[in-house]
Amino acid sequence: MFAISVITAICLVSVFVGYLAFRRGFTRTPDDYFVAGSSLGYFVLIFSLLASFLSAFSMFGMSSLGYRTGFGALFVLTVNLVPLGFLWYYMHRKTFVLGRARGWMSMGGPFGERYGNGMRAVIPVVVLLASIPYLVAQVQGIGLMVEALSEKAIPYHMGLFFVPIFISFYLIMGGMKGAAWVNTIQGVFFSIMVFVLFFAVMAKNGGFVPTMQLVFDSHPDLFQLGAKGGKLWSYPMVFGFAAAMCLGCVCFPQPYMHAYSSRTVKGFKTMLLSFGGICLIIITMPTLIGIAATVIVPGLKGVQADKVYGIVASQTLPDLLAALAVAGGFTAAMSTVNGLVFGNATNLANDLLKLMVPNVDQKGLVNAARWSVAGIMAICVVISWNPNTPVAELSVLAFGTVAVTIFPLWGAYFWKRATASGALASTIIGLGMNIVFFIWGGKKMVLFPSDKLFQLNGFLAAFIVAGVVFFVVCLLTKPGKVEQKSLALFFHPALDGKLGGNAKQESSDREWVKA
Repeated sequence: MFAISVITAICLVSVFVGYLAFRRGFTRTPDDYFVAGSSLGYFVLIFSLLASFLSAFSMFGMSSLGYRTGFGALFVLTVNLVPLGFLWYYMHRKTFVLGRARGWMSMGGPFGERYGNGMRAVIPVVVLLASIPYLVAQVQGIGLMVEALSEKAIPYHMGLFFVPIFISFYLIMGGMKGAAWVNTIQGVFFSIMVFVLFFAVMAKNGGFVPTMQLVFDSHPDLFQLGAKGGKLWSYPMVFGFAAAMCLGCVCFPQPYMHAYSSRTVKGFKTMLLSFGGICLIIITMPTLIGIAATVIVPGLKGVQADKVYGIVASQTLPDLLAALAVAGGFTAAMSTVNGLVFGNATNLANDLLKLMVPNVDQKGLVNAARWSVAGIMAICVVISWNPNTPVAELSVLAFGTVAVTIFPLWGAYFWKRATASGALASTIIGLGMNIVFFIWGGKKMVLFPSDKLFQLNGFLAAFIVAGVVFFVVCLLTKPGKVEQKSLALFFHPALDGKLGGNAKQESSDREWVKA
């Protein structure tokens, strides 16, 4: 129960930080509440974005995935994370420049101005539906770990409410500024603790090499990769998981919100270009912890393997450090939940509500977002009530689903021939195929290569079809008035320059978009 006390203390500190942001007036206007008044420095940006993606999936889920499937999980991380920062910079450079100048505060900003209100309304719905599995993964991981750490004194169903209630409080009070501060504190904390646990786990059997030798002697299948499989990782499987995670990261709300919140060009560039490398280092640690745990905590199956991070901590560290290590995993889950919930609440308020109630005032927007936070958290707790899918697999379902929105995003910024019809058709068909595959064959149809889909994962097949639909429909339809008018904004010559020039030139380049 000591670990539960530590986690409770962290939750209370997080609520206090959100309260400070509220008391200091950082939530008075929509600009303050949703994008922190574009005031975040690069250190806060880096660790806030890092924490908003490094989650129960990264700590509990990847340790579980390593435990169950072996070194193939590391290949997924390499293929996914090495190019991620550069892809993010390529895709979201214009998000930063145009967002700051046009006052965008949600994902619907670029889609609405480029394609019109139809796409502005569809995007928040698609992103919310895609986010739910990822959020459920975090809440589910929290419930399982609370049960394990309390030795079932707090059952799983009570544990589901433990952290979400705290998160709702500090998000409702603190907005983007409070969330970024909390994420930064949590990001630094769990980054330190995952290294502490990694070295302790490896030291238990004499170091990294002796530990891996023991694993190989007991479970040689965990080291297999390629066409013959191993436990899971054929090459199509590695590519499918990596593609979903890399492309899905670009399309979730967090990069949009942090681009809008960045105070400087330097902060924006540093945040994106450093993200992949830092993530690769930190997420590798839990994966290797999970692989090593196969000789420390043998016999865990399915959803129960999501507890391995906490169990191995308790068996390799003194009680105090074990509690802190597991608390690090909790803070990772908390920071991701608050980032993704806040991003979706922002979309619902600024996109859907504004379309339905054009005259809504500033207070109404902020209140709508606050109610959305509470509503999304409640939905996730309900869905998590009967867990039957491990955290890692739930997270990949979410990444694969949201990835279909990358084609309209790319078209908005880089293809003058992109049309609203193509954007809508590809997004709706891509989402629909993911849903159909899940109903047809369950999670296996979506996650694993299938003979029915030419050895593609379901989400990868949906992604490819969405891309084909986007280009074909765009070429068969003519740009409407909205698309034609948007070209002057989205393809202005000033956007062709590099970010990071002198301040006078940057100020001059932004003037044309304010008209």
